[in-house]
Amino acid sequence: MKIRFAKIAIIILIIFSTKNINAQLDIDLKDDLQTIINNSVSQLGNNGVSAHLIMPNGEIWDGAAGIGKDNLSITDTTLFHGASTTKLNIATLIMLLVEDGIIDLDKVWSNYISLDSGIDPLITIRQLLNHTSGISDYLETTNSGNLITSDFNAFFLPQYILENIVSDAPVFPPGTNFLYSNSNYLLAAFIVESITGNPIQTELKNRVWDPLGMKHTYFGGYDSYTEPTAGAWWNFGNGLMNYSDKPTISMLSYAYGAGNIVTCPTDLAMFLSGILDGQLLEKESLEEMMDFVPSSFAGWTSGYGLGIHHASWQSEDIVIGHDGYYTNMTSMFHSKNYGFTLVTMTNTQSQWFGIFNPMYEVLSDYFMSTNVIEMQSKLDLMIYPNPTKNLINISCQEVINEVIINDAIGKNYYSAKPDSKNISLTIDTEGIYFITVNTRIESVTTKIVVNN
Repeated sequence: MKIRFAKIAIIILIIFSTKNINAQLDIDLKDDLQTIINNSVSQLGNNGVSAHLIMPNGEIWDGAAGIGKDNLSITDTTLFHGASTTKLNIATLIMLLVEDGIIDLDKVWSNYISLDSGIDPLITIRQLLNHTSGISDYLETTNSGNLITSDFNAFFLPQYILENIVSDAPVFPPGTNFLYSNSNYLLAAFIVESITGNPIQTELKNRVWDPLGMKHTYFGGYDSYTEPTAGAWWNFGNGLMNYSDKPTISMLSYAYGAGNIVTCPTDLAMFLSGILDGQLLEKESLEEMMDFVPSSFAGWTSGYGLGIHHASWQSEDIVIGHDGYYTNMTSMFHSKNYGFTLVTMTNTQSQWFGIFNPMYEVLSDYFMSTNVIEMQSKLDLMIYPNPTKNLINISCQEVINEVIINDAIGKNYYSAKPDSKNISLTIDTEGIYFITVNTRIESVTTKIVVNN
């Protein structure tokens, strides 16, 4: 997919005043987004689809189409299986435990629990979270589909999976390579339960979901819920089949900690925004999570950190979050260039990013369109020049509380709390950077290019 960028010498960030926060989203944009949702059902084979968008100025949009379990129409609160977006939930929870001194990322897992397993005891918690442990992926074995579908009421305990299903044979020595493996997060989540003494769903609810206002998120296989659900059209090895009339116990308990949360796009969008906006984690914790493994850039993730990764299909925009591909499909990402957060979910095993990508295209075109540029008279923040040789000027009608500059892979380059409306600074090294400006009412990120 080719992304089109306007060629302008000075990028002026599009920030609306607080009185516009509740303004209605552009009607044409809403129509375009809903058309993509509708077409994904009518033309691409998806049975039910839901999406939630948070714009940079706080405006929101929900879209839904198709049907879920019991032929009920999909709504903005229909529950989907969040699949591997579970991993960012688990990683966030662990970082909160790190902040509390309960877990050390660089301690080995065997310091915290004992297992009757041949898993290398010298693997660290960090290596579990960034997939450099070398543990093989139990969920990708050919027998997994048979285990799940032979008895949909089967309940798989995490300890049983770790001791009887996860292979003892390492793919590589810990820390020497990257391999995305669901086994890592199964083990990490089980460690959380063991050391806190609480069910992990309790820890997630108290430390992550409730603080962020996530009212429709559950730990699948363990929590009970009564809201309508999306069902599942999936291929467990015998072709695409409708499993919506089957119990979800085996499906979800088998993916404990790696792919079993049950949620909706609204909650996931609030979750990702809350993580990236610093509502939950300390700045140092987020920086740890955004330390992407070099060897992961060659894989489908295009850069994996601690439970968070770059979108593999995107090269001109930093698009970060997590996707999910297990019994349902989810794309949960935030665009650094444009500042929006978008989550799409489908109950059908279908084309990878087949919903998210065209919606991203429509949004990127919208942000660079004439209609948006013409609204510059309403703007209250300028960052210029762009591109620049090294000098950057920032001017804002509000007092700037904080300025953060990250490089192209998310590492912190500069941060300051100027407490001023106008500042100037220099960047001495060529490259692409992302400048975040925080005021009392806004937090906005934009890309800037430095050509010395």
